[in-house]
Amino acid sequence: MSTDRTRLKQGAFQIYTGEGKGKSTASMGLMLRALGCGLKVYYLRLVKPRWKTGELTICSELHPNLSFRNVEQDWILSKSRHIPEHVTAMQTALAVEMDSLEATMVSGEYDLVIVDEINYCIHRDLIPLDRAIQLVDKRPENVELVFTGRYAPEALIERAGVVTEMRKIKHHFDQGVTARRGIEF
Repeated sequence: MSTDRTRLKQGAFQIYTGEGKGKSTASMGLMLRALGCGLKVYYLRLVKPRWKTGELTICSELHPNLSFRNVEQDWILSKSRHIPEHVTAMQTALAVEMDSLEATMVSGEYDLVIVDEINYCIHRDLIPLDRAIQLVDKRPENVELVFTGRYAPEALIERAGVVTEMRKIKHHFDQGVTARRGIEF
């Protein structure tokens, strides 16, 4: 681990949750801010749709201090939770991801670790709540850890230093507007 770069003196555990738009987007804004200040960032993206999103296109080569990992998967948000084989396959894959994530977080290599959509994974029993709590409890004090996704469990909210809830007031999806490339994905 190099000591000649900017390091956080004190990290925190943050949660971006709620029914509104902007949780992942907020975490990416934090990612950009951290990169611009010389911090090293690990971004793990879980169970996002298989679309080729804008962030997938740019993040793999965006900055030398960014490690961006998208978990390859066949999870279909509207259907997979009802297909036992999909649930079992994702539970198995995400158990491996959580072990790797923990090793990455405690390695001392990264200042900011973002786990996008982990709250949804916990809600759908794809990742056990106890495993997520274990990860939070092992966070080194100089690492900023961010969890995103709807349905943040109370046990995680209690451990967090910062919790932001995105609340939907109005969304054009409700009037039939579909997701737009470059804006929603």
